[in-house]
Amino acid sequence: LTPANPPVDGWRPVRAPGHDRPLWLPAAHLVPAPTAPPSAADVLAVAARLHDVAYVWGGVSAYGIDCSGLVHLAWRRFGVVLPRDAADQASATTPLPMGAERAGDLYFFARPGRRIHHIGFVSATPDIGINRRILHACYQQRRVLEEPMPAERTATLVGVHRV
Repeated sequence: LTPANPPVDGWRPVRAPGHDRPLWLPAAHLVPAPTAPPSAADVLAVAARLHDVAYVWGGVSAYGIDCSGLVHLAWRRFGVVLPRDAADQASATTPLPMGAERAGDLYFFARPGRRIHHIGFVSATPDIGINRRILHACYQQRRVLEEPMPAERTATLVGVHRV
């Protein structure tokens, strides 16, 4: 959101993506945009607040969310716009050597010879590549959860990236 004009009676007109005309918000609800980039811990904390939200394919809200929507929404909260889909998110982020991941980085998953089909947050820095933990919107569990990386995920882990 960006201010459009001076406040009027405590209300501030703002410009928002997708709207030709200004929207009006209580001026007291607006805060300056952060000047420093968000930390991975900040983004991970936003994603963690969505724990137990229902898995909805294509969802990007607290009413329902999918794996790439969780990543997209958490980063967008801080003004960082990542692509919407997991394969595109992999292209837009920086690959790391396996084992160099830290909490807040991203895990990517694909079956052999196939496109990336799943993404999740590294939820805790692993011990030399073992004891990996993931925060993700899990279609099998039908919700957002944080868990030790299941064997199926370990078998299809194809990359670790950093925003």
